[in-house]
Amino acid sequence: MKNRVIRDIILVTLLGITYISSGQNFNSTLEPNLQNSTIQILQSNFKRLNASCLQAIIIDCKSGKIKAIVNLVKDKFEIKSTTSQLSQPTGLMRTVSLLAALEQSKIKPNDSIDTKSGIVDINGYSLEDYNWRRGGNGKISVQQGFLLSSNIATYLTVKQAFGKAYDRFYKTIINMGYGLPQDSIKEILPIPNDDISFAKFVNGKNQQITPLQILTFYNAIANNGKMVKPTFHKRDTTIIKEQLASKENIAIIQQLLVQKVKDGLAHQAHSNKVSIAGKQGAVAVKDDRDNTVYCLQFCGYYPSDNPQYSIIVSLNKKGLPASGGMAGEIAKQIVEFLSITK
Repeated sequence: MKNRVIRDIILVTLLGITYISSGQNFNSTLEPNLQNSTIQILQSNFKRLNASCLQAIIIDCKSGKIKAIVNLVKDKFEIKSTTSQLSQPTGLMRTVSLLAALEQSKIKPNDSIDTKSGIVDINGYSLEDYNWRRGGNGKISVQQGFLLSSNIATYLTVKQAFGKAYDRFYKTIINMGYGLPQDSIKEILPIPNDDISFAKFVNGKNQQITPLQILTFYNAIANNGKMVKPTFHKRDTTIIKEQLASKENIAIIQQLLVQKVKDGLAHQAHSNKVSIAGKQGAVAVKDDRDNTVYCLQFCGYYPSDNPQYSIIVSLNKKGLPASGGMAGEIAKQIVEFLSITK
């Protein structure tokens, strides 16, 4: 069974994690039933969503052991599995940005932010919220801005905490472990150098990051701030960061991630069978009018009150409709399967 599950896996290195070919006998953390079921769930959603790439990773919260990892891509008329992961912008960055801002002790979740009519001019660059054509969100709180996935609220919140100290914001997120376990951080996370690049960066643009790196960060939130390195080996547990942020601010983010799924924009991930916390995200990775390609993601953990597993689902698709909720729906399907088998 194990060899059949990993028959497509070849010897490669991914962020310091080594896959072993199916011809070798090794003590893998992969769970065959979960791996196979994840493949089936992704395959069933691939054509329905007209995806070009669909990925999912599930890890054990405490140990970082990878329980399932699947990456499907469209190759002409076929759906194939691959060992590589896409490095691209992410709509899940807002969690990182808000946590970094909270750590400066200059803003609080109930502070007011004016997002105006959903569009703000930044030195000739128009920063827009998804609902700007409907008049935007106006004056809202910092936490409402997060729950509404407001680009403007994210930028103004971080701007209030850091001002023009772009390098200090960058150092803060690096010190929190964002981008790990990758070694060459500057290659994938270039330092913002003006208000425009800053506004893009804090909302997940102007960076190249993999689903595994994002999952590593969100898993640390599930772990109350302790970051562990994802691994395929049962005897390995490596702590990367003992505490990525204060426990008080981690608790604030945890509560917001619960709200996101319960009654927020990530509601497609809500399950009546198991409590899930997390965030959805959507970002254009190739902006070409009618041929725009979107990266749609959901990352979270469950059960929300006592996390056992963390999960990320990431898909790329061309054109509308496109929302992070599409990834959230798939994550819910996988989580519900796992909750039944445990």
